[in-house]
Amino acid sequence: MPHCMTRTLREPLLHRWDDVRYFLEALRAKSFTRAAQRLGTEQSTVSRRIAALEADLGVQLFERTRRAPVPTEAADRLREAAERIELELARFADDAAGVRDQKVEGRVRLATTEEIAVHFVLPRVIAPLRAEYPDLVIDVVTGYFAADLAAREADVALRFFQTPRGDLVGRRVGRFATAVLRTRAYAKAKRAKDVRDLDWVAVEPGMATPESAWLEAHVDRDRVMICSSYQVQLAAIRAGLGVGIGPRALTRIERDFVAVELPGAPLPVLDLHVVTRRAIRSLPRVAIVVDRLSRCFAGLGDA
Repeated sequence: MPHCMTRTLREPLLHRWDDVRYFLEALRAKSFTRAAQRLGTEQSTVSRRIAALEADLGVQLFERTRRAPVPTEAADRLREAAERIELELARFADDAAGVRDQKVEGRVRLATTEEIAVHFVLPRVIAPLRAEYPDLVIDVVTGYFAADLAAREADVALRFFQTPRGDLVGRRVGRFATAVLRTRAYAKAKRAKDVRDLDWVAVEPGMATPESAWLEAHVDRDRVMICSSYQVQLAAIRAGLGVGIGPRALTRIERDFVAVELPGAPLPVLDLHVVTRRAIRSLPRVAIVVDRLSRCFAGLGDA
């Protein structure tokens, strides 16, 4: 009997300490949906993980109302302790990786598309990082097909699809609304209000894309140009050859680009994810790149 009692006392109260992170994010976001967006997961996952934590603790943490989850008195009382757990787990991870004793130096290989690299990563992430950490080297590999991180083709990737589970870890860092882009000069010359009246520049990168699917469904006319590169498409639009679908954020970065506001079916929304290997995510050179990419696109997403 004493043996059984000792064993019972040593059983952990929490089966997954990571559930505490979901609890804290829900408290901070005041919404399971917003917490899921910040965590790069689904609302159902947040709800399930918090329910599992409630079962482990034997207390209700949130009242589920129609408008939003409301923290209970127990949740408010446990918040400070949960934040201490969060801090200690972060310190544990730092110590395991030796973060405090390492400099931000070495080489990081980043894989993304040429457009993301040219318009966002190079000017807004790599240039400031190189100025701050001169011993950090960031190589950039561009292409439309996903680099194989497990095969060491890259250390970090920015991609427009969710990361499979396993040795890779990632989260959504941006959500981009798309728009029909044109130049101001084209807008003055051609005041079209129907998709059939516009000169369309399309991209066929060798794979199915949300943009090409939208064009097939809604534009019943020949394209004035078909490109294999989004960079060429943007150059064609810039040259006044027509219009094309691209991130609405470009209208804030390039003053000559404006969006065509068309009635009808909504344009695609593109989710951008940052991905790396679980084994290297705490290395200082990798962690700083992932952090700066996340900050960059969190401020640019507009959907």
